[in-house]
Amino acid sequence: MEKILLRLVYLFRPLISGRGIDFEKMLVIVDTKLKMDQRRVYMNWRQGKRKENSNHLMIALFFYGFMGFVMGSIIYLIDNFLTIMIFTHAYILFMMAMILITDFSSVLLDTTDNQVILPRPVSSKTLFMARLIHILIYLFQFTMAIAAGSVLFTFLKYGMITGIAFVFTTVLTVLLAVFLTYFLYLAILHISNEQRIREIITYFQIFMMVFFTIGLQVLPRLLNVIDVRQVVDLKGYMYALPPVWMALTVDAFRLMQFDSVHIVMMVLSFLIPGSGFWILFKYLAPGFAKRITALQGTSNKTIGEEKNFGKIERGSLSDRIAEIACNTPAEKGSFGFTWKVTGRDRNFRMQFYPGLAYILIFFFIFVIRGGKSIAENWQQLPETNNYLWLIYLSMLSVSSSLTIVAYNDSYAASWIYHSTPVKKPGEIILGMIKSLFIKYFIPVYIVLFLIALNIWGIKVADDFVFGFFSNMLCFLVLAVLSDHYLPFSRQPDTKQQAGRFFVIMIQFLLVGALVGLHYVLISRPLLLYAVIPLLILGIVIILRTLRALPWSKIAI
Repeated sequence: MEKILLRLVYLFRPLISGRGIDFEKMLVIVDTKLKMDQRRVYMNWRQGKRKENSNHLMIALFFYGFMGFVMGSIIYLIDNFLTIMIFTHAYILFMMAMILITDFSSVLLDTTDNQVILPRPVSSKTLFMARLIHILIYLFQFTMAIAAGSVLFTFLKYGMITGIAFVFTTVLTVLLAVFLTYFLYLAILHISNEQRIREIITYFQIFMMVFFTIGLQVLPRLLNVIDVRQVVDLKGYMYALPPVWMALTVDAFRLMQFDSVHIVMMVLSFLIPGSGFWILFKYLAPGFAKRITALQGTSNKTIGEEKNFGKIERGSLSDRIAEIACNTPAEKGSFGFTWKVTGRDRNFRMQFYPGLAYILIFFFIFVIRGGKSIAENWQQLPETNNYLWLIYLSMLSVSSSLTIVAYNDSYAASWIYHSTPVKKPGEIILGMIKSLFIKYFIPVYIVLFLIALNIWGIKVADDFVFGFFSNMLCFLVLAVLSDHYLPFSRQPDTKQQAGRFFVIMIQFLLVGALVGLHYVLISRPLLLYAVIPLLILGIVIILRTLRALPWSKIAI
């Protein structure tokens, strides 16, 4: 598949060549990256077998394809062409932006090949374009999965010309998401202090996630200017919405109507992605590799931070909590190690913290849903059972840490685990799980409980007690069902980390099931209290199971 996609790159040679980019060198770099992705394997210490890493990507693509098919069927069933086109392009833009933020952030800011490639006669623009093409090849597969259903039903219902126009606007939408993300990342790299750039990128990712997700919720409320008769009555702010540009561009070819409104939208659809491409390489790409190298450096630490390092380590909060939460020395060591590394590692924070934004996003959805004003919805919240979502949303966000914590750029140092006299590596796994749960879940859960207490009153206290044990059990079940990798022992890689948003969606389905179960138990308070001891029993059993994991169950 990668070879076919690589051949497609040749079609864009006239566009890519020049502008400081050596096409042949760029192609060699991309080909090498793809081969490394295919050959990267992990050794299972129990079985000694080499494993290909494409299964997770295929599962993610299948899931996105199913969602795309559902979205495409809506195109076939609903006759309001403009509205459904706007929603379809908004869906594609949202999904691609989320995939870029959650799955490819570490690849966008990767610096591991700088030391090998840049000393050679390769320009920074050539390396930058190679990285971009490498990412676009994977995103093309996601685009096919996400948009294939919509493209198919558009061809079937509206014919060849409309279908071709929709294909072009889909490509433009994906390019807009890619270039916008790159543009903003590069802008931050150019204007920010390198000592703070790592924190800025993390916070910027959270903002991007909130912006795109809330934007998808706000967009339907801004589209009341388009009625079911297909009358185009756009107001000024509609010209700032890319999905509207794309929808009206397709509509122009469907109707063969090229009036002033449609022409303006067509110009915006082609001009904005094109000008973004030009600005990217004309002003921002030069020197990109040098600036981004600062993200990985440790030389920017201030003298004061170095002096205080020892003071922070001795008697730290994590050590005190480990004495209470953990039983064995190995478990305590893993607890403190995970606690401290997750707080310092930029890649972990960059991939995990944006997930916490889901809590704010879904709370925003609760407040503004129903087509009423925010004030009206806020006043009616105490009459609803929406606090059930607050109980389980924290688990939705925090559970992703179980997967992310396995990746680290210094994965080669994981040999140290196998050199220790630890007989039960399950103690290391358990210490890691406890560290993640206590450090991230409990503080978020307490904050959500205080919010619910302020809105719904003391009556929700017993539900939050039940929810705490239910969340803990669910968190441990996810840990048991996941592959048992030791903390920070896996090499970050595009294929393995692709599809994290797919994992989030699966977790959201699990949260929905827990909310439904809890909703049933609300009307039976005695049964609610009776289930709590069973939850505690299940927690104890799983904790013992994890602690007893032998080396034969651990994979590297």
